[in-house]
Amino acid sequence: MADLRLAYERAVAELGVQVSGMLGAGVAQEQVARWAAGERDRLKQVYRDMTPPAALAVIEARSLAEYGNTTGPSVEQLRADGKSWAEIAASAGRPGKQPDGL
Repeated sequence: MADLRLAYERAVAELGVQVSGMLGAGVAQEQVARWAAGERDRLKQVYRDMTPPAALAVIEARSLAEYGNTTGPSVEQLRADGKSWAEIAASAGRPGKQPDGL
């Protein structure tokens, strides 16, 4: 499980590099944020598909308790919470907290 988490964290960090590159190239913040959030959701699914069922249950329970769903906040939820496009784009390149016990 530790190797899987490390691989996920590396993939998310690479996403952050891509976000920086896109913003540096002048791509609009909203476009980058929406793309990055979609890629982050895709990465979550890829790694959740490889996660043992017992660990996945813990991860999804944490997400459900924190966000009201098992996948985490949507772009719309983040915007409603007052996050800027730049903040959403940047946060896509940072892995969330690993639930206790994993």
